[in-house]
Amino acid sequence: MTYPRLLIALILLGPLLAAAATAETPFEPGTVQVFFGALELDEQSVAWTDVSSSEVDVKFERIPVLGVEGEYILHNGWLHIGVNPGASLAWMTDDVRIRGTLSGPGGAVLAGSIDNSLWLVEAHLGGYVRGRLHDRITTYAGAGPMFMFGHHEVDDTSSNRGNLQVLKNNAADFNLGYYARAGVDFEFQRDRHLGLGVRYLSTELNFDDTVGEVDIEGPQWLFSYSQRW
Repeated sequence: MTYPRLLIALILLGPLLAAAATAETPFEPGTVQVFFGALELDEQSVAWTDVSSSEVDVKFERIPVLGVEGEYILHNGWLHIGVNPGASLAWMTDDVRIRGTLSGPGGAVLAGSIDNSLWLVEAHLGGYVRGRLHDRITTYAGAGPMFMFGHHEVDDTSSNRGNLQVLKNNAADFNLGYYARAGVDFEFQRDRHLGLGVRYLSTELNFDDTVGEVDIEGPQWLFSYSQRW
């Protein structure tokens, strides 16, 4: 992780530490939120010279995500202020089409596909604030550092000329980064809410044995269910 990201994470922890220092009743009953949606990442393209002399496009565009957030209240007033632990899982599978020529003598023509799969697991701990807009409507925002583990795997390719074989390759990496979240919840029963939200993740993973460095950065668009303890 680069020093600027570490500095950002420490800055984001500032409000949380201040809230803890002025807490009236530590760890009052809080909220558990389950969410699902999609993580949108910029398209990633890599020059995969082990497979083709032309550029191979590897797309990580829209990835399903499932996760859980917790809210532990440290300060209960006009705004709830507290600790926001959570975790999420994102996954995708995709076929990457390859057309080009092999590097080396002969320049065999390659036309095939690679099964491309990506798994992302992240856990985080930051701070949050939550306020009430109406008797049944609350809004929230939070941010802090996160830890992410990723696994990328490629498999299966074929050529219509030559004897190319690409063996199954996989790579894994972990890194620190940061997250931010915001949303609105609508109470449909006492202490039970449905909501809409957005989370933003930012880190970088290096899959050395497959596609190299990938920026894991972008928004998650979410539907959520929350319940007060």
